[in-house]
Amino acid sequence: MSAIPFFDCNCMIGVRANRHPSTIWKLDDYKRDFDYYDIMAAVVSHAVAREYSCDYGNRRLLREIGDDPQLVPQWVLLPHHTGEMPPAPELVQEMLSLGVRTARLMPKTHGFGTSEYIIGLLLSELERHRIPVFIDKAEIELSDMVRLCQAHPLLPVVMCGQGWGGGRALYPALAQAPNLHLETWAYQEHRAYEVFVRQFGSDRLLFGTDLPHRSPGAARMMCNYEDISEDDRYKIAGGNMLRLLQNVKAAPGRPLPELNAPPEHPDDDAIVACVRAGKPLSDEFLVDAHGHIAHPGCMGVRVALAYNDADNLVATMDRVGIDACVFSTWSGITEGDPEANDLALEAVAKYPDRLMAYGCNNPNYPEQYQAEFERIFLTDKVVGYKPYPSQQGKPFDHPDHELIMKWADENEKPVLCHAMPPDVQKAMAAKYPGAKFLVAHTGSNWELAEGTAETATEFKNVYGEITYTMILYGFIEYFCETAGAEQLVFGTDCVMRDVAPQLGWVAWARIPYEQKKKVLGQNMADILKLPPEARKPRA
Repeated sequence: MSAIPFFDCNCMIGVRANRHPSTIWKLDDYKRDFDYYDIMAAVVSHAVAREYSCDYGNRRLLREIGDDPQLVPQWVLLPHHTGEMPPAPELVQEMLSLGVRTARLMPKTHGFGTSEYIIGLLLSELERHRIPVFIDKAEIELSDMVRLCQAHPLLPVVMCGQGWGGGRALYPALAQAPNLHLETWAYQEHRAYEVFVRQFGSDRLLFGTDLPHRSPGAARMMCNYEDISEDDRYKIAGGNMLRLLQNVKAAPGRPLPELNAPPEHPDDDAIVACVRAGKPLSDEFLVDAHGHIAHPGCMGVRVALAYNDADNLVATMDRVGIDACVFSTWSGITEGDPEANDLALEAVAKYPDRLMAYGCNNPNYPEQYQAEFERIFLTDKVVGYKPYPSQQGKPFDHPDHELIMKWADENEKPVLCHAMPPDVQKAMAAKYPGAKFLVAHTGSNWELAEGTAETATEFKNVYGEITYTMILYGFIEYFCETAGAEQLVFGTDCVMRDVAPQLGWVAWARIPYEQKKKVLGQNMADILKLPPEARKPRA
C-alpha cells in the first residue's frame, strides 16, 4: 500500500481553557504533527470560538492561520436572534468571501437547541450553498440529528465523535438520513469501516483526529488496516472531505488545499515505517494484554459488536501482526459462570499458540466461586484473573475476591482491573506484592493516567494498560517518562474496539524504538513468564 494523504476534518487550534501539559496548542506543533502523520490538510476551528465568543474566536482563527494553504478555516456559528451574529444570508456571504467553507454548531453548549424555528433559517442558508455543518455527538440526540438532516436534505451534516457499539440506533439513522456523515476519530469498533462500507458505501466516512485532545497516529490506523478497497481507503482518509468542500457553491475566497502524496520519512523507526505502510508488524513480538471473545458467530453482546468470537479475534490479530492475546469472555465478566470459562478454555484449546485466558469468577455465588477456583485457577488452566466490579458489584478490594487475589499473589499472576482507582491500586499492590495488577484503560482520562503513573513508580507490581477510545494525546510519552516504559502494557479490548487504533497509540508514540518493543510485547511476556522460544514473532 502506497502512503496515504490524510485530510483531518476535525481539528481545533489555539489557546483553550483547560489544557494538559502533554498536549499541544501552538500552531508550529500542529504543523510538526501534520508532517509526521501525513496529514496534508486540515479543517480547523478555534478553541476561543467554542469556549468563549464565537464571533471573536472565528476572526482570531483567520488572523492566526493567515493564508496557510494547508489549513481550511471553520467558523462556529450561532443563530442571529440575539444579535451576536448577523442574519444567515449576510453571515454566510461573509464566510464564503473569506474562504470559510465549513461550519460548526454547538447547540447544547451554546444553549440554542435544534428546533427548526431557532436554527432553520441558518441551516437553510448553509444548505443553499452546500456548506458542510459539523456537530459533535455530545451536542445533539441522534433522533434530533435525523430530523435536522431530513428537514435539510441537501445539507451535508457531519457528526463528530461517534464511538463503538452504537449500530442499533446509528444504522437506521444513516438509512433515514442520506446526508448524514460520520467523522471517525472515535469510530473504533471492531472492523467498523468494513461493516459501514458494506452497508452504506465509503462516501460518508470522514477522517478526523480531534486534535489536540487525541493521538493522530491512533486515529489514522483504521484507514491503514481495515479490509476495504484502496479506493475506499483514500476516500475516507481525505477524498470525501475534499469533495464536500469542492461542492460548496459560490465560494470565491481562499483556494482549497491539494491532497498531494506524502513525503518520504527516512527517520522512521522500524515500527512506524511498517504501520505507515499498513503492513503487519511481522518482525516484532506483540502481546495483547486485554482481549475479549463471545460465543461462536456472535455479532453483539450488550451492544452491537461485529465478529465477536475467537476465530475473528485471531484473524484480526493476524491483520496487524499480534502474536498472542490474553483475553476474557464477555459472559465471564458478566455472569462469570462455568460455561463462560469453558468458552475461554475451548478458544485456548483451538488456538494454543495464540490465545491465553484470564479466568473469570462471580463472587456473588460462593459455592460456584470456590468450585471454579479449584477447577480452573488451581489447575493453571488460566494465566490470570479478570474481576469486573462494574458488572458484578463487588469492588476489587472486597473480601470475596481474596481467594483468587491470594492465588495471584502467591503465583505472581496478572490481574486485569478495569480502571482501578489509584488509592485502591496502592492498597492492593501493598497487600498482594506478588500479584501483577494491570490497570485497564489507564489512558481513559488524565486523572487516572497520572494517578496510575504515580502508583506504578512506587509499586513495581502495578502496570498501566492502554486501551480506550479516548486515545489521549501524549499519554504514551507521558507514562513512559514518568513511570517508565517497563510499567506499561499494550492492550486493545478487541473484539470490541478494533486493534488498529490501539496499536497506533504506541506505534506512533515519540518514544525510543526499544521502549515501544517493551510496551508492545516484552513487558507482558515478562509478566506471563514466557520462555524464550515463546517470545518470537510468528513470521
